[in-house]
Amino acid sequence: MNEAVSAKNPSLARRRWQRWGIGCLRLSVILAAMLCLWCKPVSESIDLEAYLALGKEVYPTAQKLGETSDGWHALLTADGDLLGWVTTTNPQARQVQGYAGPSELAIVADAQHRVKRVQFWRSADTAGHVEKVRRDQRFWTQWDGRAEASLGLYENPQLVSGASLTSEAMARGLAARFGATGMEQLFARELSIDEVKPWFATASNLIQKEGCYEVRDGEKLLGMVLRSSRMAVAVRGFNGSSDVLVALDADDAKVLGVAVRESRENEPYLTDVKDELQYAHGFAEASIEQIIGTADHTDLLLVSGASTTARSVFGTVQEMLRRHTREQQSTAFPWRISLGMVWLSAGVWLGFRGGKKSRAVFACCSVVAGLGLGWMVGQDQLIGWGQHGWKTLPALPLLVMTAIALIIPAFTGKNVYCSRICPHGAAQTLAGMAWKKRWALPARVHRIFSAVPWLSLLAIWALALAGSRLPFAHAEPFEVWSTGFVALLPAVVFTMSIVVSFFLPQGYCHYGCPTGALLKFLTHAPGRWTRRDSIAASLVAVAWLVTLF
Repeated sequence: MNEAVSAKNPSLARRRWQRWGIGCLRLSVILAAMLCLWCKPVSESIDLEAYLALGKEVYPTAQKLGETSDGWHALLTADGDLLGWVTTTNPQARQVQGYAGPSELAIVADAQHRVKRVQFWRSADTAGHVEKVRRDQRFWTQWDGRAEASLGLYENPQLVSGASLTSEAMARGLAARFGATGMEQLFARELSIDEVKPWFATASNLIQKEGCYEVRDGEKLLGMVLRSSRMAVAVRGFNGSSDVLVALDADDAKVLGVAVRESRENEPYLTDVKDELQYAHGFAEASIEQIIGTADHTDLLLVSGASTTARSVFGTVQEMLRRHTREQQSTAFPWRISLGMVWLSAGVWLGFRGGKKSRAVFACCSVVAGLGLGWMVGQDQLIGWGQHGWKTLPALPLLVMTAIALIIPAFTGKNVYCSRICPHGAAQTLAGMAWKKRWALPARVHRIFSAVPWLSLLAIWALALAGSRLPFAHAEPFEVWSTGFVALLPAVVFTMSIVVSFFLPQGYCHYGCPTGALLKFLTHAPGRWTRRDSIAASLVAVAWLVTLF
């Protein structure tokens, strides 16, 4: 119908194209500001004094740091005796996105590389979520006592309710540090057919799977080869980890052999272990259960004078077989996300089709969704994504919500996020309905207070572009929905905005919300380029000039 009307009325079609074009330009201004944050150089220097201080908390007699090995710093006594090791999850964790940014953890291990402590180090994620994770002792103690080989496995970690994205990113970052992603970069050379010929003489092709290779002679399956660097297993020996192969028969029941392809270990220990694996065949014909259940590595791999290297290879083989036999995690779409998507879809539909009768009912739904899911669009989230990028898997619901909040008003002029979806806006709506008495601000006061959201928005982005590390989430009350009353300033803003909304409808939305101001920027004067657009584009252009020059 609309297309027919547009065809008969060229001016209507032209106005629609103008509105869409201006919407694209306004979205481009916001995207340019986020890209400017992403392009700013980030310096991450290693604070050795802080490393030592952390080590002293676990080993009070530690007096200095020794040489590094694969990112681990040795903790030494005054006489040079090894007490343990200390490291952090960066740089591997730097690409793991939480709610609004990556986090870095510190790990202290004993001399045998068993975890003594995992501790928060620093984070670019939202302050309230980070603080909630920091207070949860069960989250931090779940790695205590674990061998380094098992740290690269990400499987059902203990997460923190109300800060699941942040705690999940921390757990993923720790797994990444120990090989869950990017470990193959240590041993980039691909596996060749010739390397599996000692176990599969007639092999003609390899089919790479996740963490392993199927070995085939034409269409016939001969067996399988597991590879440690593709399974995120990294047991450190005397000086580093190794890329280990484990060959399994076609029935996936017996081990045909083990080999070390490449390694960071020292010579001659590495050569001794390789020779033992090649000529002694200690693992050959052993069942997977037998190898996993063996407590002493010398029962299957005895190398005189290279016990540390042999122990690391044996530990790698055991961990590889444990992971191979472990049942695959369910990949079903989580019900929590499914309900959230239904809520967002209903909010969009009601934003265009709903009437006043549905407003109160859906406001209750949005409040419940806000308390249960904690999904909100805020400036701290947008700034964090601009600074560190985003990953679609952990932040998929937030990406969908943010797209609804930004794209729909830019192209339709309807701010369905603020009017229907935002839990904080919904709570204010219900508060206003519960109390019929209203305040009416004088015109002059109204004009002054209406500038507050714009000034807040300008200040937040100016500080972010200037490189400030202030917790921008504290400028808005949204974190309270997912973390509770953890941080003082968001809690105060949250409480005051709800109380005021009993007497001044949507008071915070009109006179305090910087995110609301950003969305008003997208909906104001549809189809016309205004002074407000020129000011925004000029400020972003200045930010780019400062960043580049």
